[in-house]
Amino acid sequence: MKLIKTVDEFISWRNQQSTSIGFIPTLGALHNGHLSLIRASKKQCKITAVSIFLNPTQFAPNEDLSSYPNTLEQDLESLRKLKVDVLFLPNQQEMYQKTDAVNISASELFKKLEGKSRPHFFYGVTNIVARLFNIIKPSHTFFGEKDAQQLYIIREMINKMKYKIILVPCPIIRDQNGLALSSRNQYLTKSEQKKASIIYQGLMHIKNHLNNGETNPKILKKIFIKIISETDELRIDYISIAYINTLEEVYKINDEQLLISTAVFLRDVRLIDNFTYLSSAI
Repeated sequence: MKLIKTVDEFISWRNQQSTSIGFIPTLGALHNGHLSLIRASKKQCKITAVSIFLNPTQFAPNEDLSSYPNTLEQDLESLRKLKVDVLFLPNQQEMYQKTDAVNISASELFKKLEGKSRPHFFYGVTNIVARLFNIIKPSHTFFGEKDAQQLYIIREMINKMKYKIILVPCPIIRDQNGLALSSRNQYLTKSEQKKASIIYQGLMHIKNHLNNGETNPKILKKIFIKIISETDELRIDYISIAYINTLEEVYKINDEQLLISTAVFLRDVRLIDNFTYLSSAI
């Protein structure tokens, strides 16, 4: 695996490549969800590139930038085992002083769901991902469906900025109890991770009621709230049933593809999860 730390060196290396390149941008603290994206890239592309950069602009002052898990040695070992071709490991100066500024137009999607709770977040994400795209120049990029809203926003950005990049969505990877894998799960004990799996169980209760013909989103949300409220340590940030294209909340379910998503706190650890659903209601 080639390890590159500067923008100039990466651009020099990239200029020598003439084949398909799959790219996975990460914050580090890699888990099996990240590794599944890498495996997908290796199946589809001749070269797989990964970046590790803990991007400060997507964290608010009250968030966990300073305590975000740092597992670089383990990350390097995992990437070598998967035979990743190149790791881009820049510092903040490289990403924000050695790269050209990008002009990302704000999207209505920024304001919904995660954007309501974290209004800074998608401005930081799109800014850094666009800078990385400009350096890496991938043919394909791989994003996980756990961060569904982020996935939709990156797809929209690729279209708006006319990047010639194929975005490949990859399924959510879960632990044996159903908890969606996340770097922030490292903040939780094994016992807490088991408790957090109730989030997924709550979402599956919504899915079951949808399958049984329930079309009232208020009732569906109440079902989820009741399940989560039975565990004292859990606190709901939001539960949403929204149209997948606009992320606008649904008030009556018809024939639409829906995103059912949630953010839940366990102590001060914020966990997100979702599923998509194609309603056949009449």
